[in-house]
Amino acid sequence: MKRDAAKPPAQWDRHSIKAEIHRRGMSLSGIARDAGLPESACRLALMGMNRKGADAIAAALGIPFDTLFPADMFVRSRSSHAKPNPKGTATSRQKRKVAAASERASA
Repeated sequence: MKRDAAKPPAQWDRHSIKAEIHRRGMSLSGIARDAGLPESACRLALMGMNRKGADAIAAALGIPFDTLFPADMFVRSRSSHAKPNPKGTATSRQKRKVAAASERASA
């Protein structure tokens, strides 16, 4: 049973990108080192947290960046992923304002 050459997926995700890198005998750390980036850059790129690492992956695979990574993957900052605090503001833990001197004198 002979396997045909792997067809590129219709839409790339982090698992298919990583599989393609390994299929070509490369590693994420090696791609990052070759691009002069920290070794974690390409791993972070697969999670949408390092644009330079993503650029290095696209260049190493020879696949255009727009084809390899979804359009909205690097648009948002990490702070936009933060969930709002369900408890609201904690007013009970704030220091009380010191009464004005005139209020203390009349008391």
